[in-house]
Amino acid sequence: MPDTTRSVLNEIPLLARPRAGTNASQVATGVRFVAPPAGTTLQRFQRQRDRILTSQRRWESIKSDLPPQLSRKHIGMISIGGVIGTGLFLGSADALRYGGPVGAFLGYWIVGTVVYCLCVSVGEMIAYLPNVGGIVGLADLYVDPALGFSLGWAAWYNWSVTLPAEITAAAVVIGYWDTSGKIHVAITSGFFLVIATAINCFPSRYYGEVEFYLSCLKVTTIVIIILIGLLIDLGASSQGTIGFRYWKEQPFAETYLGIGGAKGQFLGFWAVLMQASFSFFGSEVPGIAAGEVIDATRNVPRALRKVWIRITLFYLGGMLCAGLLVPASNRDLSGDDQTGRRSPFVIAFKLAGYKVLPDLVNASILISAWSAAASDIYISSRFLFFLARRGHAPSFLAHLFRLNQARTVETHGSESEATDTSDTNSDDEDSVVEEPRVSSTIEDGLGITGDTDPGLDKGSTYVLPLASVLVSASVGLLTFLSSTAGSANAAFQWLVAVASVASLQSWAGMLYTYIRWHQGTTYVEKKSAEMSPEDREATMLQINQIKKNRQWGQPYLAWYAFSLCIVVLFTNGWAVFVHNGWRIADVLGQQPPSYHDDQKEANPISQFLSAYVPMPFFLLLTFGYKLIKQTQMTPLEEMVFYRGRVPPFDEHNEAPKNRLERFLQWTRII
Repeated sequence: MPDTTRSVLNEIPLLARPRAGTNASQVATGVRFVAPPAGTTLQRFQRQRDRILTSQRRWESIKSDLPPQLSRKHIGMISIGGVIGTGLFLGSADALRYGGPVGAFLGYWIVGTVVYCLCVSVGEMIAYLPNVGGIVGLADLYVDPALGFSLGWAAWYNWSVTLPAEITAAAVVIGYWDTSGKIHVAITSGFFLVIATAINCFPSRYYGEVEFYLSCLKVTTIVIIILIGLLIDLGASSQGTIGFRYWKEQPFAETYLGIGGAKGQFLGFWAVLMQASFSFFGSEVPGIAAGEVIDATRNVPRALRKVWIRITLFYLGGMLCAGLLVPASNRDLSGDDQTGRRSPFVIAFKLAGYKVLPDLVNASILISAWSAAASDIYISSRFLFFLARRGHAPSFLAHLFRLNQARTVETHGSESEATDTSDTNSDDEDSVVEEPRVSSTIEDGLGITGDTDPGLDKGSTYVLPLASVLVSASVGLLTFLSSTAGSANAAFQWLVAVASVASLQSWAGMLYTYIRWHQGTTYVEKKSAEMSPEDREATMLQINQIKKNRQWGQPYLAWYAFSLCIVVLFTNGWAVFVHNGWRIADVLGQQPPSYHDDQKEANPISQFLSAYVPMPFFLLLTFGYKLIKQTQMTPLEEMVFYRGRVPPFDEHNEAPKNRLERFLQWTRII
């Protein structure tokens, strides 16, 4: 049988051509399309191209129904506000207790490098295809629709189950001032949950403004705390100069789970990695909200590159400050008091003799927790809305609540583009769509040329996925479990632990998507040598556009981060196996074993379930969908890199002309 693959490759560039009959206005500038001969390989190329166009139509339909209202400043601060919550102020206490000052700092630094690799990987893909549904759509196109399905639901679960943790933290912090206990935790929990839900019941531009100013306040407070902490370390307190005293005396925790020596120190340091992973989760937020970001082509990749720097600096600076001022052996770090009193910053300022600063830290914890809770509802509701639009969730969740709609506006393309859900709810790889008409990019109601885009409905001033918001916010009712004693509170803590494992799974899925993406671009680049000169030029034009946002060191950066995520996932439940006779369940009537007094929360049964149940659940989602829908993994030889309806690449970017402009550009990144 003759090999037709090479002949087809010579006839059609791997960026995929439109079908015969497509007019010139539908073709990307500088790309010449020639009608190739029919054949099985060609049909697969066209099918992959049609899937890209279908994803873009679905995403543009969402943008048309839910008009872009978040600017670059909004999405950047939402990313910071959604990540910096109780993890920095309260989670740092556990990190310091488990790993010691050096172990905690190294653990957060290592996870920060993973976040860097994740952000540059996701940023490269979204810079090229910002309008296919974020990382979920990219996994659908370049790995397997089953992975996109499981990543979408895993992300919704992560953000939803984090909500009650942040609400509980905000409510319990009130106990720092309410020492008499007159205000019940359930009352304050309900109050903060209602307020966080209410702000998300308005159009996203209002939420964006509120989150922007709250995040600015948080960032300012964190900077002030770090600077004051460094001054205390240098001698601006009654303690005198501290320097690196605690780093030298006890760089790592003495014991962990009763295990001493080098083994206990290493295991304590390893435990910090999971704690840090939970704290950093959310740094990829700019890729999630791209549907409501104005000019996502430029703003989302920029936000991804910047956010990891800011968050990493805050976390590393905070952990450095905490480790310099508070020894890991301080008993207040391991106290049962879950208010801000156990925060290392509160402990440090009290030891230094400051009376006002502990209140400032607790106020920051309160603001951070509530702000993060509002971001949790926003992000989880958008995930749920997008899943519903893809047909992966009940259809009522795709409903948009509209108020004050003055007129109905016809969007670009056919009438069925905004109303017919047959193409948006289907992942059938054999579905074929017609080439949509090209529309200008929406940027606050204006196209790149400055013309008003008729697809942006100015008459509808109140548009939001209300059903998705309310369903996602309802998960916050789990916060009332933490206001009771006994098994209910243990179950709530277990859910939070499961969320931290699920977050690492999501990172691993995103990184694997990039690895496949990079392999596909490498394969296409090699195959371009077999093409005709014109086709080679057209194909390399697309590959070079991708490489404009490729970070030096790829794909090894992605492989490093992916490998570390997998190793931590499989080893984070090691505590199950170090106790006398590892246990995954208790026998009724049998006396449960006793555990180390300082590590009672490390019950091996609970740890086994929280560490290893999410992994088979994630695999069940992936392979269950794959079995039901009979999806196939996208082979390298069928990958198509075609931008479709994406506006021209880097149209508004201007390179810095001198050192001053480069310095100013760098300061804006910081």
